[in-house]
Amino acid sequence: MAAIEFCNVPPIESRPQIVEWIDSCVLGDLRTLLVGIDAYYASNSHTRADGRSLGAANFLLVAGCLAAIDYFGFLLASGTTEESRAIAFIDRFMKPIDARYSEVGLVLWRCFRHGTVHRSWPKRIISETNQKAVVVFTGAGTEESDPHLGPASQIPDRSLMINGRRLLHDLERSLDSGFRDWILSEAPDAVLERGNPSDLRIHRGDAKGQAQFDRILQWSSKPYG
Repeated sequence: MAAIEFCNVPPIESRPQIVEWIDSCVLGDLRTLLVGIDAYYASNSHTRADGRSLGAANFLLVAGCLAAIDYFGFLLASGTTEESRAIAFIDRFMKPIDARYSEVGLVLWRCFRHGTVHRSWPKRIISETNQKAVVVFTGAGTEESDPHLGPASQIPDRSLMINGRRLLHDLERSLDSGFRDWILSEAPDAVLERGNPSDLRIHRGDAKGQAQFDRILQWSSKPYG
């Protein structure tokens, strides 16, 4: 039977539970995605049983890693916006692993997190500072040999490649080399509240939201199966 996760699990009440949640669930889900990517490359057909094409999930893995950084930055709570908190996490825990994360962290966040999640992919990064717009093409890879935080060798244009496999590995290293200890011994007690699931609230006056919530209540009253 497939594992199903619900938000009514016992609340996180200790710092070790936050670390366990990060390692087994947040990073664990990304590891599961990587297992599927490895299966994709091991297959000659790259197709599902019904013949439909399978993708390499390269941008999906990178976006997932940046979503994890979003959560880690929220736990760190150093900054007033999602962007500033994510950059604070990158500067504190990713920079010691590879200084390039800090050098281009803002662009990575805007392009591979917000850009990928909200506007699909791949992206071009365009600077309008000069009289003539300067363009950098972006790409994502998942094979060991794919470049990371550098240009692609296959195209002559300016480019920036992110290797999702390397990024996930470095996120694991950030947990092991500093973030875990910060949660266990340095973080304020408020980290326990931030580590728990947040509520989606249907506010008064939100007629459409309330109507859909009532519909969910109707579904919930029926037996499962």
